[in-house]
Amino acid sequence: MVFMNPEYYLKEGKQTKKTKVVKEVSKSFKGTDFEKIVKILEWINKNLKSYKNQKKAISIFAKRTADKIIRDGFYTGCHDIALVFVTLARSVGIPAKYIEGIDKINPQNKGHCVSEVFINNRWIFVDPTMNTICIVPARSDFYKQNYLIGEGLDSWDIGIKSFRSWRKKSNELIKKLKNIEINIVRD
Repeated sequence: MVFMNPEYYLKEGKQTKKTKVVKEVSKSFKGTDFEKIVKILEWINKNLKSYKNQKKAISIFAKRTADKIIRDGFYTGCHDIALVFVTLARSVGIPAKYIEGIDKINPQNKGHCVSEVFINNRWIFVDPTMNTICIVPARSDFYKQNYLIGEGLDSWDIGIKSFRSWRKKSNELIKKLKNIEINIVRD
């Protein structure tokens, strides 16, 4: 369920708790909300390293909390980076949505996770994996290249708790898209 009230996106999800570790990291993010966002992106880039073991990465996909990702010091992909980003943003008082999409061209094998944050009385798009910010979310490459499959407090909030559950959501969307194509062709 999507909530329009920005205050909702200050809440903790089960993966995005404001733990002692999260609060400690967040202490260094000072300045305007925009400056805090930039500092969070810089912190992620400096402190989290890419995990190279693809088989292991798939086995832990969507199973860790932001706290665990920070303590482990590595990310397995965009999912982990977006999760840490929204957690740190909320920890400094910035409403942040966790957003997951499936690639329009290759929906069976690709997807991407991003965020939107509420600053200056508007939602802006942040792709913490690519370190990009877009003032008008609908104009971002993410929305051009992906079907939205969920937005919420974290991936568990939108029903993605493993690679298997991501694959299931992906297949459900593919099936719906095929039904739409069939109906358009018939009309």
